[in-house]
Amino acid sequence: MSARALPLLTACAGGLLLTACAGGTDTAQPHVTHGSSPQTTPSVATGTGSAGPTTPSTPTTTQTVPGLVTGLGAALHDELRSVVEVTWEQSAEAAGYISYSFDEHETLTTPAATFTAGAQRLLLLGIPYEEEVTWQLVLTDAHGVESTSEPRTRLTGNLPAGLPVPTVEASEPDLWEPTGRYLLASVNEREGGWLGGTYWKFIIDRQGRVVWAMDTPDEHWSIFLRVSYDGDDILWDEATYWSDWDSGARSRIHRMKIDGTIVESYDTPGLHHAFTELDDGTLVWGAAQGYATETLQKLNPDGSTETIWDCAVFHDEVGTNDTCQSNTLYWHEPTDTFLYSFYTTDTLVEIDHVTGETLSAWGTLSDWTFDPEKSRFSWQHGCYYTEEGTLLLSSKYSDGHTLQTVAREYIVDDKSRALREVWNFGEDGGLFADTAGEAHRLPAGNTLHNYGSSGRVREVTSDGQIVWDIDWPGERLIGRSVFLNDLYVFHP
Repeated sequence: MSARALPLLTACAGGLLLTACAGGTDTAQPHVTHGSSPQTTPSVATGTGSAGPTTPSTPTTTQTVPGLVTGLGAALHDELRSVVEVTWEQSAEAAGYISYSFDEHETLTTPAATFTAGAQRLLLLGIPYEEEVTWQLVLTDAHGVESTSEPRTRLTGNLPAGLPVPTVEASEPDLWEPTGRYLLASVNEREGGWLGGTYWKFIIDRQGRVVWAMDTPDEHWSIFLRVSYDGDDILWDEATYWSDWDSGARSRIHRMKIDGTIVESYDTPGLHHAFTELDDGTLVWGAAQGYATETLQKLNPDGSTETIWDCAVFHDEVGTNDTCQSNTLYWHEPTDTFLYSFYTTDTLVEIDHVTGETLSAWGTLSDWTFDPEKSRFSWQHGCYYTEEGTLLLSSKYSDGHTLQTVAREYIVDDKSRALREVWNFGEDGGLFADTAGEAHRLPAGNTLHNYGSSGRVREVTSDGQIVWDIDWPGERLIGRSVFLNDLYVFHP
């Protein structure tokens, strides 16, 4: 995407500020400040600017810098109309950032960076649709002289037609996960749970406002978004299994920056639901083999593929001819094993990455017990090991009268071959999802519980207090969800 032509910047003779002409372009993800100086944050290399953390030095004076900046302007991204692109030409090296605000009493800044001479481009990120943002460019030259442009305003674009917008049902900011400033997930435009339609990838803030959104083309499914292993990109699935009914023959995974730039796309035939990434960039996914069974496939860095594990072989070993279809895949890096969950058999297996051996199995196709028995999982989703080594997942539950969707945490007791429940949330919560869902333990101890096709996401404390509750009306399917703290890590 090319930068737009922008009006020139003229310096005010005898004034203190760089005077910006009409127009402007904002780009970048917000860092919260409550004063005039920016936080020290990782820099964003943009245009010809150099990388590396940089905090503008204390200026020796504040005055105009004739000729340092020309062409300062802001425009909306051509497709992502909540993203503002700020561009300018710079005649000499200078450190700088953009401060901007759209909420009263809160000022955000782009990460400070050093910009060499030439064309520059920064994105202003985290701004809701249909919101007016006020922004200023701040630069400090090699002599410590700071220049600040006059404040400009820009209105972001309208919400995309058809994009579902949530409502906030409960909010306790003092108890939120501190690194959870934004939520990345996907949602079906159509109501009704697990069904086809236009799937939207989105980012919302804690007020439930959409700050970024992209639809997936051709009604292909995107339901398993994740952050790349290195933290620099957004990985999203474009599955054709349910849209084209082709057994996922044309399914793909994309590695993308926040401005929509595709870094790389990968063919992942058979992909219908879950995938993960390893530390070397290798992708692993559950690949449908027709509509009855599947394999665990691996795409190596050299482009070759290999089969790690075959569900049909496992079913032969345990003596069943049930259908095999997965809904969760998790790589446990410390042990180099996979947790692979199958909703068709209410079974979770643990697989050795190197040998492909089935190390453990829990659920219907296993002799392991549950303690207590009522904690036995069913239609389990989002299974993974916490930092403490416990097993956390989302499960259906019936109390004999009503169905609930419950987050459950277990100690895996190998000696007695039992899953011992140590925590749960939702047994009397009144929410039930026919399909999908997941649970994530957050760094500060809260749990994020996604209710899948019920269109609900809740954050709860360890004692079960709901501190954030987001609702998409109409039983809309919500895909995999993850909290984000900083959008600028995805800046191109």
